[in-house]
Amino acid sequence: MSWTDIEGWIGERAPALHAALLPPSSAGDVADAEESIGYALPPELSAWWRRFGGIGVTYSRWPLVPPTWQPHGLDRALHLRTLMMRAISGIAFATLGEEKDYEAAALREPAGTPCVDLWLPAWLPVAADGSGYELFVDLRGGPRHGCVMEWGRYSGADSDPLWSGVTAMFAEASGALRGETRHRIVFEHNDFHWE
Repeated sequence: MSWTDIEGWIGERAPALHAALLPPSSAGDVADAEESIGYALPPELSAWWRRFGGIGVTYSRWPLVPPTWQPHGLDRALHLRTLMMRAISGIAFATLGEEKDYEAAALREPAGTPCVDLWLPAWLPVAADGSGYELFVDLRGGPRHGCVMEWGRYSGADSDPLWSGVTAMFAEASGALRGETRHRIVFEHNDFHWE
């Protein structure tokens, strides 16, 4: 099941979520984003954002990726990337020079390499759990370019990638929606969650 199939599931099973979906980004929007961040997006990621613009209602939770992850559209991803870089800068280092040296060394590491002290400019959020944890795509070079990793609000990105890319992430999510995993979806009012 691809993102298209997930969209079909949303239309059939989650009408409140379907009504809250924002218009997708254009190819021009994606190109502008790549230029502004200085990194090329993996084709699977740019193709997804040309289909999915995000979720407009913020008071409801729709974690389409089990167990807790609600996906971001491109605009939200760019906003959160900037916010995360600003929020985490200046915390772990005695001087700005030390921080910049650490960042430069971390950016030379291949995609998928853990980093706990900074949110790197090569990281672009793709989903959140609503409590300070983010999934992001690692845009650094190397064989795992485009992998999906987790940022923990207390631990940073201290683990190996969770998925090789957004396609693998959505393949697992679609399997869960079909009942093929240990996760079970539970609907409550206009929201749903996973058990």
